[in-house]
Amino acid sequence: MNLSFSEFVKRIVVFFLILLLVSGIWAARSTLLLGFAAATIAVGISIPADWLQQRGMKRGWAITLSTAGMLIVAVFLLLLVLPRLLNDGLLLLGSIPRALRVLTDLYTQVRGSSEFLSLALSPLSDTDLTAGGLTTEQAQAIFNQLISSSLAIAPTLLGGVSTLIATLLNLVFVLFIAIFFLVEPKTYVKATLYLIPERHHTHAINIWNELYHTIRTWISALSSSIAITVTLVWVLLGVLLGMPNALVVAVFAGIATFIPNIGAFLPLIPILIFSLASNDPERVFLYIPAYLAIQFAESNIITPSIVKAELEIPPGALMLFQLLATLAFGALGLLLAVPILAVLIVLVRELYSYETLGLRQRAITLVREADGRIGLVKTTKKIAVRPEASNET
Repeated sequence: MNLSFSEFVKRIVVFFLILLLVSGIWAARSTLLLGFAAATIAVGISIPADWLQQRGMKRGWAITLSTAGMLIVAVFLLLLVLPRLLNDGLLLLGSIPRALRVLTDLYTQVRGSSEFLSLALSPLSDTDLTAGGLTTEQAQAIFNQLISSSLAIAPTLLGGVSTLIATLLNLVFVLFIAIFFLVEPKTYVKATLYLIPERHHTHAINIWNELYHTIRTWISALSSSIAITVTLVWVLLGVLLGMPNALVVAVFAGIATFIPNIGAFLPLIPILIFSLASNDPERVFLYIPAYLAIQFAESNIITPSIVKAELEIPPGALMLFQLLATLAFGALGLLLAVPILAVLIVLVRELYSYETLGLRQRAITLVREADGRIGLVKTTKKIAVRPEASNET
């Protein structure tokens, strides 16, 4: 088909406009991610705020109380976990020689438990078994090396302080934007309606409600997962096994739940710190398997039954998207990978699969044959449409 010159120019202009738009979005991706984080926080605050509104409280007071309550809980958790981690971390540094001797004794006992292990494992040398046998000259050399290393990393430490300040300022900025989103959410929805034809307004409202429901479902599922994890870790490790500072570890494990897959292994750090710094460091070999059993049950039984049933996100796709989000956005992208992917799935499903391809009324079922092949079964049925949300989006 021959194109006219004006049509050719129009397509070139549209192509470069799209390219310019994509480049602008990529350049402003960090700011846009902060906006998405603010919207997510706004949805989280709206959950208790809506509950208070349903009981007769005015919206302004409900938002204020919900925001203040979440800030108080966040500060309380920070004051509960951080000081004890730092205190026991310093205690651990002073207990490293003792911990090394304990590990050495355990290695020797394991090696001597059977003839096969005594042949398979090499014995420790005398230099491995001794500690503290440094001469004055060696100690002085090590001290000088530590001083020079401290001076070398001073600029890095100062840079870390500036990064911390920037992070705190970003948190304040995000919280203020979240409050603005909450005060009058209909204004932002109405603004999008002025950008599309009137015949699509009802569909646009449905998409907004679907996005709101998706993020709210993720927050509710995450809150349930955090509560279950904290309870299981505290009861099993603290109450039943007597691990020191079990409540701190439980809270840390709950906070680490924000990071899917990777976060499950982060609590092993405080478990090691608290166990090795205690009077009975050998029990670390009891605490770690118990914690891993909790995480196995939480990650494979409890959370999937809550999250997958609602969001239907394949775990393999989520892990891949986590890597991509981390490369594109950094640590904040890793934290928000689940809601970002859930939002993208909703947009693709509503705008492309349902509207463009006309698959709203069709459910696609796949079956796996005995020889490993996958078969396609198409059944036409009415897919239930979620009831409209309230006017407060």
